Amino acid sequence: MGTPISQTAAQSMKQFTLPEGLQVWNGPESGSDTEFLYRENFRRRCYEKHGVAASDGATIFDVGANIGMFALSLMSRFRDLRVFCFEPVPGTYACLERNLRDSPHAHKHSVATFNVGLGTEDRQTTIEFFPGAPSNSTLHSEEKHRDFARVLDGVTFADMWRTNKSRALLMAPLFPFRKRLLRPAFERVIAEGVSIPCQIRRVSGVIAEHGVRRIDFLKVDVEGAEFEVLGGIEEQHWPLIRQISMEIDPANKPRIPELQRQLAAYGFGKVTVENMFGGPCIPDNPVACTLFAVRTTD
Repeated sequence: MGTPISQTAAQSMKQFTLPEGLQVWNGPESGSDTEFLYRENFRRRCYEKHGVAASDGATIFDVGANIGMFALSLMSRFRDLRVFCFEPVPGTYACLERNLRDSPHAHKHSVATFNVGLGTEDRQTTIEFFPGAPSNSTLHSEEKHRDFARVLDGVTFADMWRTNKSRALLMAPLFPFRKRLLRPAFERVIAEGVSIPCQIRRVSGVIAEHGVRRIDFLKVDVEGAEFEVLGGIEEQHWPLIRQISMEIDPANKPRIPELQRQLAAYGFGKVTVENMFGGPCIPDNPVACTLFAVRTTD
């Protein structure tokens, strides 16, 4: 776990200008992370694949909302959304709240933000926050420290090509040297982690408290705590969930077959798993995967 940090220190922010004039707030050291989040949510729409899609009037649970890039993307393209955003890191949450409040599309939607993480039970804990890469903040520090730089071992040129062909061509001469060139930066990001207190709640508690009757799109990206999020859903509430898009940390890949069986039992007849670049999900590869699930029976 990282060095303790005060909430005041965690709440400093800087405004970044992205393509098409989009302006968002994030931590001062997070320029590269902010650009990555923009590409994933506005260009690749990485959570909206394999039949998982939003629509006008949908209820969205954005678990691991970070600075709100997923919500901002949806808000710019749909109307009358009911969006619930959950982010446990205080500084990142402050950016999330400001970004959604300042969005020119805010008036078209009902948006609620929560400075909490979601898990199997209501509790207080600590989360490790990485100032240079806030989107990697995690409740599972040991696994993150072990696996973060290892992604360089697992990524292939085909993965880069699927994600961004132009960037892949530019990087092609350097790709064989990626470990030597990038590993020091990856290791520096991880070494700068800091420990911050945070609160955890359950999905079912939020459903009951806010009278949620349907979750059309459950997006989960919580850096290793994804199965804990699902563990906070009571049996009675599973029928409310129509679609799931969930990142699966490398350490949790062995649990994917079990999850596929569970989702099938809950009525999700279409389940697709791929790595975060759109390629095959290989169990012993250190690259995270994403699961897409669509309910086909009630």
